[in-house]
This record gives sequence, C-alpha cells and structure tokens, in this order.
Amino acid sequence: MEDKRRAVDRRGNLRVVALLLAIFISGVLFGANVRNFAHYLGFETVGNRFGKLEAIYNLVKSYHVDPDALDLPSAIDGAIRGMLPHVDGGYTRYETPEEAKEFVQSTIEGTYTGVGIQSIYRPDEMEVEIVFRGSPAEASGVKVRDKIIAVDGQSIKGLSQMEINSRIRGEAGTLVTLTIMREGEPAPLNITIKRGVIALPVVDHWVEGDIGVIAMYRFTETAPGQLREAILDLKSKNVAAILLDLRSNGGGLLYSAQEIVDFFLPPDMVVVRQVDRDGREQVLKTRAEAIWDGPLAILMNGASASASEIVAGALQDYGRAVLLGEVSFGKGTVQVPYNLSDGSRLWITQYRYLTPNGRDINQHGLAPDVAITQPEEAQTDEQLAEAILYVSNNLVNR
Repeated sequence: MEDKRRAVDRRGNLRVVALLLAIFISGVLFGANVRNFAHYLGFETVGNRFGKLEAIYNLVKSYHVDPDALDLPSAIDGAIRGMLPHVDGGYTRYETPEEAKEFVQSTIEGTYTGVGIQSIYRPDEMEVEIVFRGSPAEASGVKVRDKIIAVDGQSIKGLSQMEINSRIRGEAGTLVTLTIMREGEPAPLNITIKRGVIALPVVDHWVEGDIGVIAMYRFTETAPGQLREAILDLKSKNVAAILLDLRSNGGGLLYSAQEIVDFFLPPDMVVVRQVDRDGREQVLKTRAEAIWDGPLAILMNGASASASEIVAGALQDYGRAVLLGEVSFGKGTVQVPYNLSDGSRLWITQYRYLTPNGRDINQHGLAPDVAITQPEEAQTDEQLAEAILYVSNNLVNR
C-alpha cells in the first residue's frame, strides 16, 4: 500500500511539473526581474524556490517511468499556453518557434501552407467565414458557414484557435480531413483536402456604377502598397466615391494601419494614441499627403478588429469617412513581440490605444454612423449591396 501511495503521489507531483517548469524557465528566458517576481508570488527568498524547481526538473528527467516518451519542451509549451489566456483573454500569447515562423510567413510575406479558409472561432467549433478563391478548400467543396468540429478524426472541443489552426495547416501536398456540420445535412461530412501554399488575399477592388469598392482582408506588410495601387486605379477610372470594406478584417500590423490612414488625411494628423501601463502616451501621426480626398465610406462588422478599428476610428473622428454596417469587435490593445532565445515568441499586451479624440473602444467597438446588417438567411451579400446604394444616394448624388 505504501508503494502504491508513493506511486500515486509521484504521478500527482508530475502533473504540476510542467506548470512549475514553465514559471522557472520563463523567468530565465523572459529576463524577468527576479526580485519583483518573488514579491508578486509572495516568496521571501527566491533562490530556494528556484532551487526546488530545478530539483523537480532533474527528478523528472531522472526517474520518470518512460523518459523516451517524455517531451518536456512540449509540456512546457502547453503549460505556458494554459497560463496566458488567464492574463487578458488570450491577447498576451505565446508562439512556438514553428508558429513564430508561420506568423512571419503569413503576416509579413502574405503566404502560408494550409487549405485556404478563414474561420470564426467559437467554443467547440470553427465556422468557415471565407473560402479563398482557387484554394484547395474551394476545390474540395468546403463552403462558407460550414462548421468544423473535428480535424483528422480528432474533436476540436477544448482546443484554442491557434491549436486548431495548427492542426489544419501542414506541409504542402499532405492531406487533412475536416469533419464539418452543414446546414441541411443530417449528418457530419468528412472532406479530405490536399494542403497547398496559399497566397493570402490582402486587397481586392472593383467598380460598381460610379462607386469604387475596395475589400481589404488583413493588414500585412504589403497591404499599404496594394491599397495605394487600388486607389490609384480607381481614380484613373473616375469613380465618384470609395467604399472601403473592412468586414472580418481582424487586423495585423500597426504601422500598416498608420500608413493607410495617410492615404485619406493630410500630414501631421493624429492616427492613434498609445497609452502604456503608467499612463504615458505615444502619438502616431500621418506622414504623407493624401491620395484620395473624395467621398469615403467604411463598411465594418463584428469581426472587424484591431488595426481595422484604428483606421476606421481615426477617419470617423475627423469626419473623413462615414462608418456603415455593424458595431466592430472592440480590440483596443496593442501587443508587442519579444523573441526568445530558442526562436519562440511572446506577445505581451503593452499598450491600450485610443482614437484621435481619445475614445477607448476596447470591448465596446466602434458604432456605425449608419447601421446595415446582413440577413442570416441571405444567399448573397446584401449588406455590401445596401452599403453601395447608401454611398451612391448620400455621398455622391447630393
């Protein structure tokens, strides 16, 4: 019985090892101020506590029943992931070296390896919001509003959005099976897709009557240049107004948002106010001459967030654009990356941001000047059609 109790105690201790190691190693890699760290945890002496953690680390390495199967780096990554969502709902986040590379590839270079969908994360499912044109997902029959409930036969219940995306993505040419629920189908569908290199759409534009429409999907490094080209092309077609569609644009790079506001405002105008934990304010301003001074409207929905809200909030504050659509997401914080020695990365929420007029939109969102909704039962983009009609009737034919 005593041996059994010891075995149970040992297993119980091992369950907390990953979390303890995460705290220990994060203190080393993050360059934490040890004295302050000890104060927050209520430690009177830090050396003994870290010595205990080091002893536990060595015990696990020395005595675990199956040392070959014990993946301590993965356990540490998992413990860190489990800790950070409790900080601020997941905005402060950790990326493994592989995920950090994927971020650079998708956000900076505008490509990634996967199936070609954009989804909305909800508890226990991912709803497909966009199927990229020409993507493997489109070729395999994935449709907008499909609800993903499993990947390769494994339920996604309890997984984070990053974990689900990681399972869907993979090397080009490999296969992944998505189990989906589709309206009108009595049972789940299994769709097998061959992964490929996806060129992420950033900017698309076209003309509707005398209205130029620009759909912008994300704020990457290349987004300002692509948007500039779109505006200049629409100007060459003599459009009377521009409708900038930022629906479901979840944001991206802050400096891309700053540069994009340049296109619509004179120089030296406040774009956004960043406020740190001590209340110190850093102001970002426009730096170049505007390239479009005609009528402008912005279309948003509840998934328009972060950099989208910076652009829309600034242009709304100055009366430069009419906001159409729905209340935006309400992400009024800025995350700063810290690269760790092993190639992983920690993003820390370091600033709150305010619009030029000092509005704090965090968890509130931007309210539209004119509310336009998309009917759930609609099979076409009625929200966009109504927005174009509003611009034509109210911003052009006045």
